[in-house]
Amino acid sequence: MEATAQIFRVFKQAPWRQQTQVLAGLSIGLMILLVVGGLYLAVASRAGNAGRDLQSLERQKTELSLENDRLRKGLADLRSMNRMAARALELGFAPALPEQIHYVAVPDYPQTQTAAVTMAAPAAATAPSASPLAWLRDTFDQVFGAEPGGGG
Repeated sequence: MEATAQIFRVFKQAPWRQQTQVLAGLSIGLMILLVVGGLYLAVASRAGNAGRDLQSLERQKTELSLENDRLRKGLADLRSMNRMAARALELGFAPALPEQIHYVAVPDYPQTQTAAVTMAAPAAATAPSASPLAWLRDTFDQVFGAEPGGGG
């Protein structure tokens, strides 16, 4: 037991060992702080670069959008009826006259059938009225069920 007590006494009597241990602990703590700080700076630097890249891309997107709008406006100007008619005249075209238009009749050409919706009109409604006022009176009478042509 005395040997262990003597070893403890030797370590207690060596103050440089205590100073070395404290210095080693502080050095390890400082190294950890430096590593964490370096990682933080690396991440912050990447985030800053990404933010600048994003701003640059957004500015480029805005410029391209404006250029697209300018090009669309130019295309609309080129496709305007007045411009196209003037260009056709420059190329030697002229509007067709009615006698220059020929229609081709195609026998048995399939036509779409449209359903005609008709309402059964009273006999008095088919004959034209003498005046707009009489027509209005007849229509009013038909809607409310009175005799057509009646005064009232």
